[in-house]
Amino acid sequence: MMYENTTLKGFILLGFSEYPDFQVLLFFSFLIAYSLCILENIFLMVLVCLNSQLHTPMYFFLCNLSFLDICLTTLIQPKFLLTFLNMRSISFHECMGQLYLYIALQSLEYLLLTVMSYDRYVSICNPLHYNLILNNKVCVILSAVTWLISLIDPAPIMRLLTKLPFCKSHEIDHLFCDSVPLLNLSCGSITTVGITILIEVLVLPVPAFSFTLYSYTSIISVILKIQSAKGRLKAFSTCSSHLTVVSMLYLTLTCIYFVPPSSNSSSNNSKTVSLLNIILIPILNPVLYSLRNKEVKNAFIKLKKHKRISTN
Repeated sequence: MMYENTTLKGFILLGFSEYPDFQVLLFFSFLIAYSLCILENIFLMVLVCLNSQLHTPMYFFLCNLSFLDICLTTLIQPKFLLTFLNMRSISFHECMGQLYLYIALQSLEYLLLTVMSYDRYVSICNPLHYNLILNNKVCVILSAVTWLISLIDPAPIMRLLTKLPFCKSHEIDHLFCDSVPLLNLSCGSITTVGITILIEVLVLPVPAFSFTLYSYTSIISVILKIQSAKGRLKAFSTCSSHLTVVSMLYLTLTCIYFVPPSSNSSSNNSKTVSLLNIILIPILNPVLYSLRNKEVKNAFIKLKKHKRISTN
């Protein structure tokens, strides 16, 4: 009966309701952040599409990452922004749909970063065969497989979550419908869900992280063998942006989902770290890849020159 009532009533997203005096300020701050994220990622995608020199595997996967960031922040931010306008209700099915897509997009992110680490591995450790190994067909297949796996990944967890009775409260003390806050509201046994989540972590994120770690261990080993300091710096600069993005992602995910409850008892801590994951990282991704990459800078300069010539 409680499950049926939850299905009918839905949930209440509290967001940052504990700061009633700052709701307007927070609303406009996050609205600006959301707009900035969308504009940055669209600009990077357009820049890659318009410049033939950027039609390489690395930038193909980078476009996938930018599109992913747009989808992820759009999935969370509009509903989150409404909480500052005292519009905090979310239906049961909408909540479950948001959680399903969030898990799928999060899975897609670390899978894409794993593929991108493989791209950097081939580029630095096996440069002579780079174009042969990562040709257009292989890149499309890798991209399609990562998207397919990501869409399938949340299914077991969601099947169990939707059957749980939520009778403790209808208030989700979080920014969006995430698995941990929802499990805290359940008055049923969550053991099976916990075991399923653990199995999925061992099946997908752990191998993805291990492969990424192996790729960069091999890359660093090759870079250290380069005799000239200029050569080492040039080689490292090609993968430093990606390494920074990978580090940020896994660090935030570890803080959100794997820090013991005793160390993360305050819900505000969880909300703050989640902000890094759904807002800051999507904003920083295009910035890191642009500012640290000469090819992107040159493409932007070339685009500006072409625009000046066309206007004159």
